[in-house]
Amino acid sequence: MLAIALALGLLIIGGVALWGALTNRDSGKPVAVTPLPSGVVSSQASDSQSTGQPPGNQGGNTIVIQCLAVQCPVFVAGPGPTDVQFHGDLLQNDRRIFTATRLTVAVDDASTVSVTINGRQQARGRRGESKTYDAPPQQ
Repeated sequence: MLAIALALGLLIIGGVALWGALTNRDSGKPVAVTPLPSGVVSSQASDSQSTGQPPGNQGGNTIVIQCLAVQCPVFVAGPGPTDVQFHGDLLQNDRRIFTATRLTVAVDDASTVSVTINGRQQARGRRGESKTYDAPPQQ
C-alpha cells in the first residue's frame, strides 16, 4: 500500500514539474539539479567521442545535449509526458546522453546548447530564444 502511495505521489510531482517547466519558462527561479536516472549517461565533452552516438543504442531515440555556455538550464522528459528524465543546469562542456522511445528537450536559451538527435545535429536557436526539441524529430 505504501509503495502505491509513493508511486502515485511521484507521478503527481512529475506531472506538476513537467507542466511548470513547459508553461512557465520565464519564472527566473533557480532550477534544482536532480540525480541521473538509470539509462542516462553524463560525461565531459573532452572525455567522450565526438560522434554523438553512444554505444549500444538498440531501438530507441538518442538525444545528446552539450552545454556551450557557462550554465545551461535544460529539461528532458520522456517517454511518457510525466516521465522527467532531467531538470536542471548543465555546466560549460557538460554533455548528457538520453535514450528512450520518445524524448522531449526544452531549453531556455537555444544558443547555449548543442543538440544532436539520432546522430543528426539540430539547428541552434538565437540568443535568448526558448526552444523545444522532440525525438523522433518532426519531419
